[in-house]
Amino acid sequence: MGRKNQIGSVILAWIVVQAFANSAAANDRGIVSRIAFGSCARQDKPQPIWETVLAAKPDLFLSLGDNIYGDTQDMAVMKKKYDQLAAIPGWQKLRKACRILATWDDHDYGVNDGGAEYPKKDESQQLFLDFFGIAKDSPRRMQKGVYHAEVFGPPEKRVQVILLDTRYFRSPLKKKAGKRPFGEGPYEPGSDTEATMLGETQWQWLEKQLKVPAQVRILVSSIQVVAQDHGWEKWMNLPHERERLYHLIKDSKATGLVCVSGDRHLAELSMMDAGLGYPLYDITSSGLTEGSPKWRKLEVNRHRVATRNWGNNFGLITIDWDQGDPLLRLQIRDEEGEVTIQEKLSLSLLQPGAIKNKFVAAAVRINNIVMSADLVKKWLNKEVTLEMKVAATGETKKGDLVFLNSALDRTSDDNFTVVLDKKAQASLAKAGIPLPRTHFEGKAIRVVGTLSLFSGRPQIIVAGADRIEISADK
Repeated sequence: MGRKNQIGSVILAWIVVQAFANSAAANDRGIVSRIAFGSCARQDKPQPIWETVLAAKPDLFLSLGDNIYGDTQDMAVMKKKYDQLAAIPGWQKLRKACRILATWDDHDYGVNDGGAEYPKKDESQQLFLDFFGIAKDSPRRMQKGVYHAEVFGPPEKRVQVILLDTRYFRSPLKKKAGKRPFGEGPYEPGSDTEATMLGETQWQWLEKQLKVPAQVRILVSSIQVVAQDHGWEKWMNLPHERERLYHLIKDSKATGLVCVSGDRHLAELSMMDAGLGYPLYDITSSGLTEGSPKWRKLEVNRHRVATRNWGNNFGLITIDWDQGDPLLRLQIRDEEGEVTIQEKLSLSLLQPGAIKNKFVAAAVRINNIVMSADLVKKWLNKEVTLEMKVAATGETKKGDLVFLNSALDRTSDDNFTVVLDKKAQASLAKAGIPLPRTHFEGKAIRVVGTLSLFSGRPQIIVAGADRIEISADK
């Protein structure tokens, strides 16, 4: 083994040991229940949003990248830009108010859309560590790349934050051939299975981190993990690496995991069945100063839950530990602090087994919380508001009952059925909806009714036309 390999092995071994040491030390840190995050902040622009972030009273702030717009190989210029950020009063207040954990993206790394080829990445890394107050004798100074993880809280309320480095090791991306329309991204998924996003050392480190005990895990990626249809930077540009990530999360039996990402100059919540046994959410916040000043046409995102594609923003994850089944809120807030996107999740939903059926079309929400077995038990035989997308329909032979199903497979444990009996069908016909199957199939609907069970699966029997409606897509 060469000397470089020996040094690399020693550093990796230290990182692995430190991961579990951090876990053991987590008891000494307070319970974390409010985690703010954001990305894309130009150091030469006003940054009034920090006052709004502070008003949210975060326990932690996660800087997701593009913390400055360096874009240079001159480290004196890079240092000057960090100094500009350091002088901003709002940033100074944030540093005093809470812990800040950070990774970088392309612009604070040093070059737009940059990867492993950037020649000043080691020098840039040292400036990054300087700015975020990492001790000169920290082993992170010897490590290649800025990836890092920490654990907070006592064993029964433990939060792990894993920050990835998607720049230092990343292979070149595949560009689209020919001229592309204005506003369309330049990249497409590549077929080179030797290309890497994280580099082998970081992959090994991540595998160890995912096995550290924690109830909630925040996986920080500077670029989007779930969204796959746009042509900008994203994990799907290296499809085999995205699949490796999903398999690693599943094989590690890592529970309670939510991704946060930046980069895109918009705010978005995406969700997919990534084969983990529970839904994988990716909440994107961008930018602190670089949000589009005006509304834009939505780009395609087959995994979209909600998008706010204009306006500066930051993200906030809150955890209500006092509930028997802790409740997570995934939020995007604007510069005034208004919540523009929110998803409520019971922690039990983020456990293997929450999704048993590969045909799940979209999340089902009961009283604005994503459905879980515990939630069904809580609201059984009570009036609730249901939101779901109708994936499939059916009816009895005589047509006296019509079924609207949330999953393609009506026998799935994940399926929710809305039942329209003869009375409800007559009421709908009087309201101008004589063919409810055709009218509602493929639509997002909102239903008010009593939650009951049939063969162990949840359902609502609709009382009349005034209890069911098509809801606007988020």
